[in-house]
Amino acid sequence: MKHLLVLLPLLLLLGLFSCEPRDEVITSDPSAMLEFSGDTVLFDTVFVSRGSITKRLRVYNRNEKAVRISEIALGGAAASPFQLTINGVQSPRANNLELRGGDSLYVLVKVNINPTDENLPFLVSDSILFRTNGQQQNVKLVAYGQNAYFHRKGAIGTTVWENDKPHVLLDSVLVREGATLTIQKGSHIYGSSKAVLLVNGQLLVEGTPEERVTFSGYRREEAYQTAPGQWEGIRILTRSGGNEIRYADIMNTVYGLRIGNPGKPGTLVEGCMVAHAFLDGIVAFTSEVQVRNTLIYNCGQYGFGGLGGGNYEVLYSTIVSYNNQLVRETPLFVVTDFIPGTDIANQPTTLRLSNSIVYSDSHAMVDEVLLSPLSAATEVSHNLLRTSVYMDQLQDKENKLNVEPKFGEPAKFDFSLDTLSPASGAAQYLPDLPTDLKGETRSTTLPDMGALERTTD
Repeated sequence: MKHLLVLLPLLLLLGLFSCEPRDEVITSDPSAMLEFSGDTVLFDTVFVSRGSITKRLRVYNRNEKAVRISEIALGGAAASPFQLTINGVQSPRANNLELRGGDSLYVLVKVNINPTDENLPFLVSDSILFRTNGQQQNVKLVAYGQNAYFHRKGAIGTTVWENDKPHVLLDSVLVREGATLTIQKGSHIYGSSKAVLLVNGQLLVEGTPEERVTFSGYRREEAYQTAPGQWEGIRILTRSGGNEIRYADIMNTVYGLRIGNPGKPGTLVEGCMVAHAFLDGIVAFTSEVQVRNTLIYNCGQYGFGGLGGGNYEVLYSTIVSYNNQLVRETPLFVVTDFIPGTDIANQPTTLRLSNSIVYSDSHAMVDEVLLSPLSAATEVSHNLLRTSVYMDQLQDKENKLNVEPKFGEPAKFDFSLDTLSPASGAAQYLPDLPTDLKGETRSTTLPDMGALERTTD
């Protein structure tokens, strides 16, 4: 008993030293994931000459227990233009790092590129790979690999955006009232997640069928080509007028083109393609809009919407939704004398819809056309439309209702007409529009419906 009393304090003391703190106990649970200060490290500095920029990424272990990060590595390894510094050591790879529970570490990321190297892609990208307990996580690395015109938040006067280098919108850019922004043919405009082009003056987009202007998200990886909502889009404000957008592709937006300039000279959209908008392709409020030879597809709400009255003309256009990953709850084509959710109603409204296709493969949307009031439709003829509500009113005006358009390969976003398409040769010739979206000459005797001509004389 006497010996036991002597050993007891010693055993207690040894027990205290042998108890490892919980935050230092390494867990092998695969669900013990890391968290990061961001999913992307973006280098948005204006590169005017060769130089290196360093940014910090913080890596968090939010778990109670420690984790062993078996590997931190650059996806591109030694060939990557990026460099990592981990725990003070510069290397493209680090192994077996222990991170206590509730602790964090910094990874320094450095990029060194020459923006005058024309062989570089516009964007230089890579990833940092993190492997923990058999699970892999990654953080994107993105830098501008060529020199470009970078547009930060602010207002601009009359100016020309030249086509010799890409233009990158990093935030909202406002064209002042009374000013004109001219975008040269062949220009490329890339928008970041905060980007929106606001127009309170005049916008002139001078694309041609051979040298189109492109607006898209700044991420160029294949997975982002059809991803919506990457940037805000183009917004025509109340004091703007006389806008002309010709032969432009507007992609990856929240809304492609949003127009709200009551009483101002109208907006012309000609030869354009608007696609993969999270909300609307083109939507206007109590405004005047002409849409000609334009393809609009796979938007989350309206393909084309004219709300709260206004004057709308849509000619030789294709407005469709096929294999759309976005769930729509609105028709593709809507013109109304009211704005839903507001007190604006009974506004003067006119619509001319001719030689166009409005269709979808949706099982949920039986009617892809909403016209309210129907009397606003001053001319709706020679169209292929999906509608049940207006069958009696529209079937005797050379319209084709509820018949599959038979596009080339809609799964690949090819909305040219198949040889057996009922829209082929079914339009009326409009001498003011002798060519289609691609600049191809239309038949003068049996032109096709939609934005893309197949028939030849």
